[in-house]
Amino acid sequence: MKKSGIVVSVEKGDVVIRAKRESSCGSCAGKSACGTLGSWDIKKKDKNDYDIRLPNVLNAKQGDMVTIEVPDQLILTASMTFYGYPVLAFLMAGGLSFQMAESMGWSGDLFSALGGLAGAGLMWTWLMKRPNLMQMPEMIEIQRQQAYKVS
Repeated sequence: MKKSGIVVSVEKGDVVIRAKRESSCGSCAGKSACGTLGSWDIKKKDKNDYDIRLPNVLNAKQGDMVTIEVPDQLILTASMTFYGYPVLAFLMAGGLSFQMAESMGWSGDLFSALGGLAGAGLMWTWLMKRPNLMQMPEMIEIQRQQAYKVS
């Protein structure tokens, strides 16, 4: 998927690009929580605009209109990474904790709950320390240089 946006600032080798939400987002149930952009550094400006911080690989300048390419599998990968894996860890650690507690003659319910929460927390922590886990969007072209005055 490709999106267009305007460079609103250039900071330390990165650009901040202001993009508009697609019209198809209006019918999506998750529109309030989504920028269709997963784990990027996104700041909502209003209900239709948001700012995205990306590396300035094309040496864009403030006011340039640029095209951003969003990997097609990003939403599926992000969903599995941030929801699927922690739930899987919760279930596996909870089941293992239950079996261990029962084999020692203790109540498995309490240890199952604690083990599941610990497993999910450890998985979440491990995932957050891996920034290269998902393919990030990238700026692929400058459509027009300094075409717009940025406010």
